[in-house]
Amino acid sequence: MPSTPRPRLARFADLAALSEAVAEETIALCRSRQAEGAVPCLVLTGGSGGAAVLAALAAHPELRTVDWRRVRLLWGDERWVPAGHPERNDRLADETLLAAVAHDPALVHRVPASDSGLDLDGAAAAYAELVDGLERIDLVLSGVGPDGHVASIFPGRDDLLSATASAIPVRDSPKPPPERVSLTLPALNRAERSWLLAAGAAKAEAVAGIVAPGPETLPAARLAGSAETTLWADEAALGAQ
Repeated sequence: MPSTPRPRLARFADLAALSEAVAEETIALCRSRQAEGAVPCLVLTGGSGGAAVLAALAAHPELRTVDWRRVRLLWGDERWVPAGHPERNDRLADETLLAAVAHDPALVHRVPASDSGLDLDGAAAAYAELVDGLERIDLVLSGVGPDGHVASIFPGRDDLLSATASAIPVRDSPKPPPERVSLTLPALNRAERSWLLAAGAAKAEAVAGIVAPGPETLPAARLAGSAETTLWADEAALGAQ
């Protein structure tokens, strides 16, 4: 497998400082793309890091310098539960960013829910078709799990790591709920910018595996944006790095 360039490291005291910086840079990116006449395309993440970034975005004083009606949003993965379920990743955005700004629901591309009328395979295929039709992905945000997983791509799972479709069904996730839809490494790596989020001592081992990959490369260490790859980490996650 070709080696993935090591990411740029952005170090912060804690999750609050990290999420505020990511929010500020996300707003700057969206403003820049809109100044070019483009519709920015962002892929959001769940987890504690994703939740903190969305909350920081919603509270940022420059939030409304972006026209959020002209921002396209997707998700890196989603739990296979009904629409509006508290475990869905899109609920994090609903309760923070999307509650704070005017937006175009047609540009908020949610993964089909378990009560959508599609089965899990159909939901993954529909999301893959959507992603395949995108001209450009400006930014992928990826929370890093303690085991080094990103989206619902878990270490040791060759079927997930080697998948080539843009989105796939996941039926036996080691984290509940077991059924999910996930973007794949090829889809995530279409992004111009790939930002990995890691905070807390529980992420220290995974961060070490990103900064200095071993023979068993973690999923998180395989992410690479075409223009930029940054690991945003706090002191607890960095440990001795």
